[in-house]
Amino acid sequence: MIFSLEQAPPGLPEVGELQALQQAGLAVAPTWVLVGVEAEFYQLGNLAEQIRRAFAGVFGARLDEEKLERASAFAERLLRESYLLPERADEIRAALPEGPLLVRYAGEVPFGLEVGQQETLWALKRLWASRWQLDAVLSRQPQLAPPEVASLVQSVGPTLALDEALSAQAREVLGRATQVWASEGRVVRVG
Repeated sequence: MIFSLEQAPPGLPEVGELQALQQAGLAVAPTWVLVGVEAEFYQLGNLAEQIRRAFAGVFGARLDEEKLERASAFAERLLRESYLLPERADEIRAALPEGPLLVRYAGEVPFGLEVGQQETLWALKRLWASRWQLDAVLSRQPQLAPPEVASLVQSVGPTLALDEALSAQAREVLGRATQVWASEGRVVRVG
């Protein structure tokens, strides 16, 4: 469910690359990997069924744009206003340090930079809700359900920038062309 980067299961997109870079001696930002937490959130709140009902009739012979807008707004609001399992919220808060925390999906651009543990929990829900924004729904239609991707929380400094030196080192370790974004000299994102 909630793993440090070192303990995260193998085979997760981008997580494996961050692990490889860390094992090769590159400094990697402290990273927590949330696997299955989003799926649990959907399941315990019966969110998938509510969303399925909201989108009924949207994708027919022709796209019902008005229904799509209402359904997307409903799904976003539903995720933002639903509650995490209290024990899971406590577990996430206990695992995270204070300070700037970057919230994002593995393999995707950063979503939000938060200042504390509680704010990070709210950002996770906003991250999950972002899968229901109109453009996101349209990009994956006719598939309604968003892809299952690990959520990452990373301890970072105030800036995140493309680092050419770390990118060159990562190319050697990973054996492919890659770009590395870093904060305070530590790898944050591999793309």
